[in-house]
Amino acid sequence: MSSPQNPQSFDAGGQVLRQGLAAAAQAERAGNPAEAERVLRGLLASFPSALDVLNSLGVLLKNRGRYAESETFFRQAIALAPRVAPLHNNLGNLQRRAGDSPAAERSYRAAIALKADYAQAHYNLAVALQDQKRIDEMLVPLRQACRLEPQNTEALTLLGAVCGERGEAEKSLAALDAAVASNPVHFGAHYYRGVVLTSLSRFDEAIAMLERAVALRPDSFEGYFALGNALSRAERLDQALAAYAKVVEIAPEYLDGHYAYNLLAWTMGRADLNLASYGRARARVGEKPDLLLAEADQRLFHREAPAAEALLRRAHEIAPERTDIANALARALSMQQRFGDAVALLERAVAAEPSAIRHRRELGSALLQDRQLTQARTVLEEALALDRYDQLSSAYLMLVYRELGDSKLERLADIARYVRVFDIEPPAGFSDIESFHRILREDLMSLHTRSVEPFDQTLRGGTQTMGHLFSRRMRAIQPLYERLNEAVADYIRDLPDDPSQSFLARKNPEFGYSGAWSARLKSGGYHANHVHPMGWVSSAYYVSLPDAVEQATDQQGWLKFGESNLGLGERDRPLHLVKPKVGRLVLFPSYFWHGTVPFASTDTRLTVAFDVAPGKQPIPRM
Repeated sequence: MSSPQNPQSFDAGGQVLRQGLAAAAQAERAGNPAEAERVLRGLLASFPSALDVLNSLGVLLKNRGRYAESETFFRQAIALAPRVAPLHNNLGNLQRRAGDSPAAERSYRAAIALKADYAQAHYNLAVALQDQKRIDEMLVPLRQACRLEPQNTEALTLLGAVCGERGEAEKSLAALDAAVASNPVHFGAHYYRGVVLTSLSRFDEAIAMLERAVALRPDSFEGYFALGNALSRAERLDQALAAYAKVVEIAPEYLDGHYAYNLLAWTMGRADLNLASYGRARARVGEKPDLLLAEADQRLFHREAPAAEALLRRAHEIAPERTDIANALARALSMQQRFGDAVALLERAVAAEPSAIRHRRELGSALLQDRQLTQARTVLEEALALDRYDQLSSAYLMLVYRELGDSKLERLADIARYVRVFDIEPPAGFSDIESFHRILREDLMSLHTRSVEPFDQTLRGGTQTMGHLFSRRMRAIQPLYERLNEAVADYIRDLPDDPSQSFLARKNPEFGYSGAWSARLKSGGYHANHVHPMGWVSSAYYVSLPDAVEQATDQQGWLKFGESNLGLGERDRPLHLVKPKVGRLVLFPSYFWHGTVPFASTDTRLTVAFDVAPGKQPIPRM
């Protein structure tokens, strides 16, 4: 708490005030806030203008959750002494505790206006801005707080966290190093430093820092989750699995922990562990709708629609107003071709939440599969009116236009114009593409440490690397990244200028990568037909191919476009195929349906893929 330190507090009865305030403070420390309040109210009856009494009552009542009464005392004090900065700061603390961060911001700014070197008020202002997700604006007050109090661990830690979130790793580490130096046992400083080091692929340092963090706070599920992420990125998979297990033990309702634990267990070939964490969690905390929904979502990835439906019906009974549960239940029903029931659920969800595009998108898909094509077209066009860049709605609408013979299909799905092939030249420092790919293949294969593909991806019969591939500091990744940048820039530059078309409206010479990974397919493997909801432009780059793919005339392993995963009948077939070739890059809109033809070979098919996003994106760290 900030003390007003105002002379009005101590008049002729100063000795009585001092003794009374000391007695109140002692009672509060002893765990008797009621006695502290009684003493302070007695003092206030004798000294109605004593700022320290008004301030102390305000703080005490704030801590007891009696926010309206607390505000009354703070405002009485401010009315008596409007230029005492700590009173405004303490009012801001109350307002933020009560959930009114905009009001708290105004109070902190008032305190700073009165006392420009008020470090705590600068820090508090940054926290109020964080509550409002105004992350960029936090930097000025945070830096001011750190300048005024160079040993302020909390301010240094928050500054480091914000810089890390903005991708400013070096600035982040500088602040966090100072935070650790100022307080070697501060959990947050170690935690955020570990997170930033993980983002830089400095895994050994990150793991050491995060192990220190969880030693300082053994009950921190956030710490164990970050440690699990670092261990997973470092391919220390057994240890990562143990860290994630600790997460769900400490916080059985933490859904990200369950997802990470089950995804890692699956890719390690530990099918015996698959999804068991949810049952254990519900045994401890009860049938919570979020836990039921999370498990059901993962079962849908496994195509376990009846099991997912059972979980979702229990969740729906508990929380019938939850449209996210209704949406998932409709997906489970559609997967079982019970489209009438799915449509009814989704129509109610649209009515309850008309601005939520996901309900219209799933409704359009269910109507499409139920052959209610005119209604599907209407619903999906409504979805795109809400968000013209929604990739899945565009993908479903392409199918509807095709089924209806709608002339709008050509404008949305111009494969000849939007699918382009580039044969990449060897990067600088490599004499030929073969020598480059030899090293690239070694780099990529060292990252394929899992036993099976992730259950939330479209890969079937292979493995996929985890994390952002372009963040890896490896011999061939940086040269590949530079060559791919050149091809993507050429692709974007050559696109037509047409702001009325949703794909072309996003054309921007500045771009980044929302994700990048490598896929390895074994004999019989393939990519199921899919689209990329998080991309704008997607890709396939061929690093090594079996002879059966590169030399075959029967289209084994070829990339196909235009066929969906909905099984819509004989018209749902590929419209275009691209033959793979080592060193070949294929670029295409992310909403285009694409997949691959299975192949038979003793060799593997190794590719790199990525999603391009328009506009500046954080630069992957090499």
